[in-house]
Amino acid sequence: MTTGAESPSGPPERMRDYRVEAELRPSPDLHKLAQVFIGIAQARARQEHQENAGQETPPEHPGGQGVES
Repeated sequence: MTTGAESPSGPPERMRDYRVEAELRPSPDLHKLAQVFIGIAQARARQEHQENAGQETPPEHPGGQGVES
């Protein structure tokens, strides 16, 4: 929510003295990025496993039948 005292063309007064700087790296840190994605995937898998552990019967396949042979 904005008030009439704030200027719509710029940031609020409390933010006008901040400065953002970025440093260009010669190459991205792909190893660290991969670790982040692996950690996210592991956390999701653990969460799904814990949610499914509370069920007494395994979830059915979308067709309602087992695997056909």
